[in-house]
Amino acid sequence: MPKYFGLLALIFSCGLIVRGGLVPQVEVPEIPDEVSLDAEGPKDSNTTSTKSTLKLVHVLFRHGPRTPVNTYPKDPYINETYEPYGWGALTNGAKVELYKIGKQLRQRYRDFLAPYYQPDMIRAQSSESPRTMMSLQMVLAGLFPPENTPLEWNLMLNWQPIPIFMEPEETDLRIRMKASCPRYDEAVLEIFDLPEVKKIHEENSQLLQELSDFTGLNVTHAHDVTNIFISLQTEQTYGLKLPEWTKDYYPEKMLPLAALSYVYDAYTAEMRKLKGGYFIEFLLNQIQSKISGKLKPADRRMFISCGHDWTISNILSALDVWEGQMPRFSALIAFELHQKEETGEYFLELYFQNDPDQEPKQLQIPGCEKQCPISKLVELTKDVLPDAPYKDLCKPKRTLNGAKITYH
Repeated sequence: MPKYFGLLALIFSCGLIVRGGLVPQVEVPEIPDEVSLDAEGPKDSNTTSTKSTLKLVHVLFRHGPRTPVNTYPKDPYINETYEPYGWGALTNGAKVELYKIGKQLRQRYRDFLAPYYQPDMIRAQSSESPRTMMSLQMVLAGLFPPENTPLEWNLMLNWQPIPIFMEPEETDLRIRMKASCPRYDEAVLEIFDLPEVKKIHEENSQLLQELSDFTGLNVTHAHDVTNIFISLQTEQTYGLKLPEWTKDYYPEKMLPLAALSYVYDAYTAEMRKLKGGYFIEFLLNQIQSKISGKLKPADRRMFISCGHDWTISNILSALDVWEGQMPRFSALIAFELHQKEETGEYFLELYFQNDPDQEPKQLQIPGCEKQCPISKLVELTKDVLPDAPYKDLCKPKRTLNGAKITYH
């Protein structure tokens, strides 16, 4: 007899967990074809000045806080294994932060997105990196919790699988941005010979030499400082006590030069085209397809992508709105396509959140209003859109004999 009671208990517990058993059925709400936004714009936004209808959103964010990717010869933690994560991996704190961002997106777009995951509604794409794929999974978990929806399948686990697409590094020109490009490598080094850049490095020559002495690296330019800065930042995030010398240098003294490297990454129109132009081209194609009714699937409402620090800075630089700063882990951009109810005109609103504890800041593209008409946006970005095949744009000029820098 006891074994039968055990069997009944097992059946009962499974019924509590699996939908179709004792999990209550949930009424499915109707989703409007479009969402009217009042003067406050999307939920928790305070920027839109006229009534509009949100049509499409593309969210792009950097992966969450991680352990170090690389270090310096004199690092006292050079042999650290960073258990249980390993090198270059998300921390548990990162997972909490990214899940929070997903919940923020759910709150912001709660009247625009369906209350539960639908395949045609959203496409999620990551760079070819474990930390970006994991980051995207965490944000999606916060954005689409299955609890109290038709997709609830386990009362003990408020999570559901959502597909993530990924393009190999060798061909990913929009998010990873590490496909081989000899011309870009030359262009970065050419920047260091510009008078204004040489002046900055000369003015900071003592700092560069002192950092060389402390780290054992040959610190000669801003990108070297960025590498050290991020190594120290990630060690500190992991919980390690930084060396005594860092008290006089990190973060304040190193920050200005470290932030400049992101400016130099996209310093010219050519560099912006090579690094930010392919994403801008993709974004404009999405927008124009949505406007013309040709976007497939027709029910697509959101694209969400996860990349890296340079992904964020290069794309905002291509739009000429990048402010010299360090892109924080989990930094986020939101591109919102709206349509004015009064005129039917389509426009873009652009938001940047460099800290998940602060509200997104609306950015204004130079030469355009904060509600930037799409026709004007196309005109303003024409110089950074690719105008030839990538392999042709990347042909070297042989100015630097194939030299390149490593960074971030």
